Amino acid sequence: MKVISLNVLAVMIMMAVGLPMMIDHPTMLGGVAAACTTLSFLPQVLHTIRTRDTAGISLAMYVLFVFGILCWLIYGLISHDLPLMLGNGITLVLSSIVLLLKLKSKTNERAAA
Repeated sequence: MKVISLNVLAVMIMMAVGLPMMIDHPTMLGGVAAACTTLSFLPQVLHTIRTRDTAGISLAMYVLFVFGILCWLIYGLISHDLPLMLGNGITLVLSSIVLLLKLKSKTNERAAA
């Protein structure tokens, strides 16, 4: 039987206690959402940087993803929405790193052929 780690338990308690409060404060909820989605992307970026392995990554998906994140960032700037600006600004940098590594990998594959 696997035991729930204290970190997971702490997060679950914070979510249960904090979610009702965040619903009353949309900017706080947006900040938490931006932090979660941005941080969830970090392991993929670190893995890709460490291994330089982009074989399992779809170039088309990442091009669309980076463009979509750029659009969200612009929307956040226009609407002066801090969680959108911060979350998407950081995610744009992280996803662009993966996209650039994927493009470099494609270029190296073509050069080797």
